[in-house]
Amino acid sequence: MNSKITKHQELTVILAFIKHADSKGNVDFKETNIGSDLSKIISNGNLTDSLLYKLNENGILSYEEIGEDGFAPIIIAGITQKTHEYILGLVSSLEAERASLETRITEILTFNPSLLSKSISETKEKLDEVDSHIKGNELLAPMAKPLKEIRHHFESVSAVSSNYEDIYKNIIRPVQEEGRSGVQATVKWAIISIVLSTGISLIISNWSKISSLLTSA
Repeated sequence: MNSKITKHQELTVILAFIKHADSKGNVDFKETNIGSDLSKIISNGNLTDSLLYKLNENGILSYEEIGEDGFAPIIIAGITQKTHEYILGLVSSLEAERASLETRITEILTFNPSLLSKSISETKEKLDEVDSHIKGNELLAPMAKPLKEIRHHFESVSAVSSNYEDIYKNIIRPVQEEGRSGVQATVKWAIISIVLSTGISLIISNWSKISSLLTSA
């Protein structure tokens, strides 16, 4: 069971509050089906409560349960003037993560193992050249040990490069041949659709409420 709330879940919870808020920004847990919506977003009720209390403490949402043990609590909840600012921050953060992931994918797909192999080969030649000079010069003898360590690390890098080249030939290059742009677009829109499918529709349908908050902020 996932014990951590994602940014997408947090965003969707806040949008659910906006969806069910009345003209004054209040959310009635008895007269609306927000409880059902929240349970669909986060199946663990304890995590939901924890998130709502955190958002309440930070002034992002208002959420308070009043009542005695053994009785259903009276819930006072709603959105605040900080709600829209926090939404913009979450969306910006999600977009930054998407852009970062897209960049990483692009770097992998455009990686050229031939250039890396050439660089490794040239470096090896230079190390061999330095090694030959050290062996023929007593004054350079103290450099023998550091050079040995450098060559050892270099061999490790060379081995990793060789393994990566196999990965490139068998996995990455076939993907490139299928269409780099198509793969990038698929990953890009798969991430964006998470927000679009559940978030943007709620924003559009409740834009008047958000606008009123923007105006009064």
